[in-house]
Amino acid sequence: MRYKRLVPAIFAPALAIAMALSAAGMAQAKYPDHAITMIIPFNPGGQSDVAARLLIPGLEKQLGVKIVPQYRVGAGGAVGWATLAHAKPDGYTIAVTNLPHIMMQPLMIKNVGYKTWDLAPVYVYATTPGGIAVLKSSKFQTLQELIDYAKSNPKKLTVAGVGFYTGNDLGFLELEQAAGIDLSYVNFSGAAPQTTAILGGQVDAIYGGTFIFSNHADKLRVLAFSSNDRVPQFPNVPTFRQLGLNVFEGIDRTITVPAGTPQSVIQTLASALATVTSDPQFQKKMDNLGFVPLHEGPQQYKQLVQQETAQYVAALEKTGALKPADAKAYMDELKGSLWYQ
Repeated sequence: MRYKRLVPAIFAPALAIAMALSAAGMAQAKYPDHAITMIIPFNPGGQSDVAARLLIPGLEKQLGVKIVPQYRVGAGGAVGWATLAHAKPDGYTIAVTNLPHIMMQPLMIKNVGYKTWDLAPVYVYATTPGGIAVLKSSKFQTLQELIDYAKSNPKKLTVAGVGFYTGNDLGFLELEQAAGIDLSYVNFSGAAPQTTAILGGQVDAIYGGTFIFSNHADKLRVLAFSSNDRVPQFPNVPTFRQLGLNVFEGIDRTITVPAGTPQSVIQTLASALATVTSDPQFQKKMDNLGFVPLHEGPQQYKQLVQQETAQYVAALEKTGALKPADAKAYMDELKGSLWYQ
């Protein structure tokens, strides 16, 4: 989770990416010549859907073709990413992808339908700091009050999340471990039903992101964030680290294509995305919705996956959830793939 270094709008790197990639993009003059399908693996109205749809108008303008959203919902995004992994690698099927999801799901869940190396990086366009919140009517005014209650009542508190070995789930697990508590994780198919559950009082708390908290600030009380520094929209809310808890989980939002997609196509897409995400109006819309805009091309995307995979593998080994032999086998295969080229 890299929120600290990303708060300022990073216009120069985005424009540099666009300029660096534009020549290669022009060389692929015949791409694209018809509509591109964008797989969205979460429910309509959720944060992944909203963020993706903010990209679409600018992408259509830059690429000169329609971008057609296709919802493939289920298994914490895995249904959509498995669909992407088996799509023709020609640039006409792209997907909204999340980190750490596409790294941890293939490692931790059997038969999830895809491997990290079945996918190829294009662009990192946003990040969302994670956090835990309750209804404003909740008796918990602070995170410490929630922790104290949980210690006296193991497994009684329910926390809404999305998927397993996703940003929500890993943040939840980190909180349990750091605070020495046992909570009950309630899995939803996306942020939209997850949000409905907390607003309707069906669960005690929600582990989610700034998009949810910003859009429901009148109804939710955020107790802590996973960012390094306090979130500007919530200056009075402490970070987990400020409270002495090592909880770092957030979600990086990316665009990805099937492995085997030509580099010229990837460069064309990355160049278009660099232009879109450097637009001040796009950045303003993202900021207003609680997203932190990013501008990171294919190579930076690879580096991010390398860094975060090592971090999460070490954390899961420490908890005993991941056997050292399984961790080594996964890392060996990842290091032999395009993600380390």
